[in-house]
Amino acid sequence: MNRIAVFVDAGYFYASASELLFGAPLRRGELRLANAEFAQYLTHCAETIGGCPLLRIYWYDGTNSGPTAAHLAMAYLDNIKLRLGFVNQSGEQKGVDGLIFSDLTNLARNHAISDALLLAGDEDLRVGVQQAQEHGIRVHLLGVEPKDPSGNQSAALQREADTRRQLDAAALGQFLFRREYASTPSPESDLATDADNAHNLARMQELANEYAATLDASQRELILALPERTPLPHELDRELLLRASELLGRKLEEAEKRTLRGALRGAVTEGNHA
Repeated sequence: MNRIAVFVDAGYFYASASELLFGAPLRRGELRLANAEFAQYLTHCAETIGGCPLLRIYWYDGTNSGPTAAHLAMAYLDNIKLRLGFVNQSGEQKGVDGLIFSDLTNLARNHAISDALLLAGDEDLRVGVQQAQEHGIRVHLLGVEPKDPSGNQSAALQREADTRRQLDAAALGQFLFRREYASTPSPESDLATDADNAHNLARMQELANEYAATLDASQRELILALPERTPLPHELDRELLLRASELLGRKLEEAEKRTLRGALRGAVTEGNHA
């Protein structure tokens, strides 16, 4: 069947794209991807390269605590299949290459696609490319323009692909952005401004909304049933603060914790009334 599928290694994409755009690989919490717009861009690229309609986009990533708000935002888009490996204690992504290998070769074996667009760079995928090609599939490799002359894709993987293309800074800059945070001054400093405070307040609200989107119905009901001054359930509170701390790259001030907890209650209540 003449259709093309897209396979995206999110770990490779975020690390390589942030290095190209911002000079160094950044933490996920420091980045914001325009999911729907980027998915549309990949669809257009795939259909142009393959000369056939899209089957779907497979989005692969690692996690150590289940899908994040960013994962869920991607998963609910049309024609997107979220596939998650895991991140070990050293912060290394595991299992993602195996998922890509399995999906690519199974789709090829079942004649579900005629072409594959692979946005990845790991040499471990080379054999998967070979096996897909043995079933008559053309594999197109898409990379991120490297900032370092040594490159960011395996040379062996590049040699196996039928065609090779790169995303440059002009293309990526339309979809990937760096989040800006107001720094938190020390207690003795008088540098805090109304603008800083307003920015941090807005950021806590955004974090709360993102976390609220990951809660299931029972967790939402639990929060809604709490009296006004009752603390959040320990596990939910711990996860909320941990995500915020990782995103900001620092510990939260007590005032920020209070704001964040209140914002989560508000987000859950608003969602219940929607």
